[in-house]
Amino acid sequence: MVAALFRLPRPRNPLLRALSVVLALVAAAATVFFGILVVIALAVVGAVFWATRQFGRPRPAAPVDSNVEPASPRSSTRATPPGVIEGEFVVVREPAEQPRR
Repeated sequence: MVAALFRLPRPRNPLLRALSVVLALVAAAATVFFGILVVIALAVVGAVFWATRQFGRPRPAAPVDSNVEPASPRSSTRATPPGVIEGEFVVVREPAEQPRR
């Protein structure tokens, strides 16, 4: 019953039918165009927000003497061989035992 209240009769004149199709296509194109504008505006606002947060942070001060490396918190007295990368690790999962044959 409600759908019958909002139903418009189709025009009998073929020119009016063509005009209504053209108007519907223009309305659809305008909707897509404004949707693209909204997406572009959101992307620009997001990029500005990201840039202000990324580049607005204070940077750590550089060492006074650039030739001297900062001391590590756990400096050891013995030298590590070249090609060895020091680090810590944590075993997340023990490997499953191999079934005996």
